[in-house]
Amino acid sequence: MEKTEKILDSVKSWPLQNMLRSVYRRSVDLGNEKLLEKILEAMSIADRRFFVGSDSRNIENAYADDVLGIEDGQTISEPTTVARMLLYADLKEGDSVLEVGSGSGWNATLISFIVYPGKVISVDRAHIQKAEESISKFREYLVEKNQSRVLERISKLNFLEENIFSRGKVWKRKYDKIIITAGIHVGDNNIANKVETLAVDLLNKNGILICPYTEGPMVIYRKNDKLEREEKDSYRFIPLFDN
Repeated sequence: MEKTEKILDSVKSWPLQNMLRSVYRRSVDLGNEKLLEKILEAMSIADRRFFVGSDSRNIENAYADDVLGIEDGQTISEPTTVARMLLYADLKEGDSVLEVGSGSGWNATLISFIVYPGKVISVDRAHIQKAEESISKFREYLVEKNQSRVLERISKLNFLEENIFSRGKVWKRKYDKIIITAGIHVGDNNIANKVETLAVDLLNKNGILICPYTEGPMVIYRKNDKLEREEKDSYRFIPLFDN
């Protein structure tokens, strides 16, 4: 808790600090305070305002602990939801991570910061340009501020435009963690089965895959000697497509 307070107190922007305090209050129940500290540190550095687009309403609400629309029917999830997903994924230094659904690029940036020197691949069917533009803007800011340490921590983040279910380039390796940022429609057994196949075929041993429903719980797969499945909380997400 002492380190958490130091991280929070070091943030000079009151709106950003308030956002981080909201994330802490709404996520501390999951335990794993060490990882939560890393998430808060990452959020304090990978400033959300770089990833919300140019819409004036989004810029005004960049630090609200709320979901924001970012064009093309996509969203940037509320910070607490992002934090809880990363906690459920149990991210660790050195992890190899596959993110499905690049969105604004914010989630992938946070992951890359946390798991460095681990590699992060963020794949999206058709919307990586928005994420790449946001990352570029953030990197320009880091260069301007001479933040070489942060630049290094996000240096192993790569974006790939690809349908995850096409068995393309991302299927050529396995991952410690897979984080899917779009949801399964309740009752869509086709997508649900395909997500389970991702866990079976692409996770390393002891790996974790997390994927929400469009309206409902977060599904968590753990690959040990057998594949284990559980559900947590309740969320709302844009749908995951297979074409």
